[in-house]
Amino acid sequence: MRISLEWLNQYVDVSKEEVSEYLPKLGFDIGEEGPVFPLRGPIIVGRIENVEKHPQADKLVVCKVNIGNEYKTILTADLSVQEGKYVFVALQGARLANGVEIQERVMRGVPSQGMMCSLEELGLEQKSEHVYMTDEELPLGADVIKMLDLNDWYFEMEITPNRPDVLSYFGVTRELSAGLKRKPHFPIPSVKHAEGNDKVEVYIETDGCWRYTARVIRNVKVGPSPLWMQKRLIASGIRPINNIVDITNYVMLETGHPVHAFDLAKLNGKIVVRDARPGEKMLLLDGKTYEFSGGEVLITDGEKLLALGGIMGGEESGISSNTTDVLLEVAMFDPVRIRKASRKLGVSSDSSYRFERGVDFDDALFVIERLSQLIEELAGGKPSKEIVDNYPHKIEQRKIFVPKNYTKRVLGIDVKHIGDYIEPLGFEVEETKDGYDVYVPSFRYFDVSLPEDVMEEVGRIHGYEHLHAEPPRMVATEKGRSEKQKRRFEIKNLMTAMGFNEANTLSFAASKVIDIFDINGKGVPISNPIISDFDTMRPSLLYGLLDSLSYNYKRQMKDVRLFEVGKVFSIVDGKPHEQEVLGFVATGRESVKDYTDKRTVSFYTMKGVLEELFEQFGLEVTFGKIEKKGFVPTATAGIYHKGQLIGFVGLLDPELADKLYDVKDEIYAGEIYLETIYSSDAGKTYQPLPQFPYVRRDVSYLIPIGYEIENLLKIYKDNPLVEEVGIDDIYRKVGDEFYSVTIYAKFRHPERTLSDEEVDLALEDIKERIKKECGINPRF
Repeated sequence: MRISLEWLNQYVDVSKEEVSEYLPKLGFDIGEEGPVFPLRGPIIVGRIENVEKHPQADKLVVCKVNIGNEYKTILTADLSVQEGKYVFVALQGARLANGVEIQERVMRGVPSQGMMCSLEELGLEQKSEHVYMTDEELPLGADVIKMLDLNDWYFEMEITPNRPDVLSYFGVTRELSAGLKRKPHFPIPSVKHAEGNDKVEVYIETDGCWRYTARVIRNVKVGPSPLWMQKRLIASGIRPINNIVDITNYVMLETGHPVHAFDLAKLNGKIVVRDARPGEKMLLLDGKTYEFSGGEVLITDGEKLLALGGIMGGEESGISSNTTDVLLEVAMFDPVRIRKASRKLGVSSDSSYRFERGVDFDDALFVIERLSQLIEELAGGKPSKEIVDNYPHKIEQRKIFVPKNYTKRVLGIDVKHIGDYIEPLGFEVEETKDGYDVYVPSFRYFDVSLPEDVMEEVGRIHGYEHLHAEPPRMVATEKGRSEKQKRRFEIKNLMTAMGFNEANTLSFAASKVIDIFDINGKGVPISNPIISDFDTMRPSLLYGLLDSLSYNYKRQMKDVRLFEVGKVFSIVDGKPHEQEVLGFVATGRESVKDYTDKRTVSFYTMKGVLEELFEQFGLEVTFGKIEKKGFVPTATAGIYHKGQLIGFVGLLDPELADKLYDVKDEIYAGEIYLETIYSSDAGKTYQPLPQFPYVRRDVSYLIPIGYEIENLLKIYKDNPLVEEVGIDDIYRKVGDEFYSVTIYAKFRHPERTLSDEEVDLALEDIKERIKKECGINPRF
């Protein structure tokens, strides 16, 4: 909401410094502020005394301009200038609204001592064709900036969605008046020459329109608005168009209630408010044609479509220079319906911005009287005596009971009467035996509904800076973290200890990325996404983590390890389903700070991280083949616990990593479904240090390419004397079909030293099983 200090001072006497200080204290941040018209003098009033052709240029004229105490020679390319006209003259050193600084200069041999200004150059018009001239007698030499009050100051307020009442000068005035304890001066509209009984019938055939108020005004004269109104609209960020349209915008900014004016000659004698039918189309004032899907609120005359209710008027029913009779509309629409229609169609306006937040439901008659008054004064219109007010969805004033001790309990302060604080804001307060009955004003209906809301108002006006800070006193009733929370906390600590940084990413993903890179299903589609690209509840944490990795990588952070614990979403049996997951991604060097270690993150790096994680929770897992779209098949494995898939880890397809994330290095990523860890009752086991030595035996086997070595390791682990088994070496230069794997095993007995014969027998038994069950022989 952009406000003008000059306009604001019509309702309450307040300085620039007071506005800057008190609005933030009342809860409204100021984004920026500055002069409305960035002008610098001298810019003064002059009168053209003589106009002659330039002796050496056909497209220039030489003017002698009287500025009061002297005459100035000024050249201009505007050939329409006339003797006797009053003009605004910018002299040397002046700066115009477009940033141009005026200097005396010679043009084709003739000196020009200044410049005659157009309204565009003063910031009062978007585009000017000619120098501004008037027959009105003005004081020669007068300062134009002071005379036209062009030293106005603006403030760009940041209004939260729950305060639509402050999207108006009346709302801002109420806030400042209450905060500064000053009396506001609101206009009391009155129409002087209401005559005739002209009216149109209004029919409401939708629950999307709660109230529709209309009035006919005859014999209007469409033309430019007076300069004072144009200045105020410009200062508030709205471009002047003509007096009728400007008045509707002026009243909207003043009261916060959007209004509309139709050309009565383009209507069929009545107004019908109804829901749109699928496939209907309408050309709106933004010059675009929109097709409706059904359910949007339309203003019609029973035949033609006139406006998209609460959002924008139609091009074919708007005010033009030929308009003589006007129908004024002051309506109240369902905020939810307006918000849905605005987002669905992708069209937004000052009206929809206010209607979708909720406007005053009880000011329709005041607003239409204010409109009528200004049109009568500024456009010569004759308002009808009769006002049509169709009000099918009546809203009762809300009453809230507030106990007398509530301010002490909530705010920690004692007050004599809460009415002293909130009545200046428009609330009505009646004191009862035990407290106060607070009647909420209609313009705060959508915001204030609880006693706590009333306390917020008291606190704002009292001043949060005057509230005594006191730590809350709470009785501890919980016993600390639950088992699930403890394990989640431990998982995060373990991942951090292993060099990963925790990330918190959006719960949304882009369906177009999911279609290319289907990690874990399609997720849950969102019908009304906050961000258009992120239209799906994420089926995997990796979409967000890979985006974060890419963001860092593109900023020279090449060594990245990230993890996240969060929810992922899917459709199960036709219903949304969520589960908690640990996601992780890594790229770059294995040991960043060890310059002697040239290794980069590999599959076995990630496998080691996961084995450490599962060991901490006493879970035995195996790694097996798995197909994952977007991952390299030979460097990706599923993680299994008791035969059930509980996650995966693998290498992202390098081509996909480059195309989607602009990462040239290998990326390893994976996910663990945490329900297995949360529900596991396996605890950590401890055993004494062994007292007897182990015996190690290494055996090399010829393994067919593609065969899972895990099958051999399982047979080793089944032997009761094998304490530890693993891979010592892999030699690939054996042939095209085989490679050699050396497996080591450590044999130990807990109660005595093993003899070589016992170890040899155990090893032979293992070899026989491998030959029989796997068909694999030792290499030598």
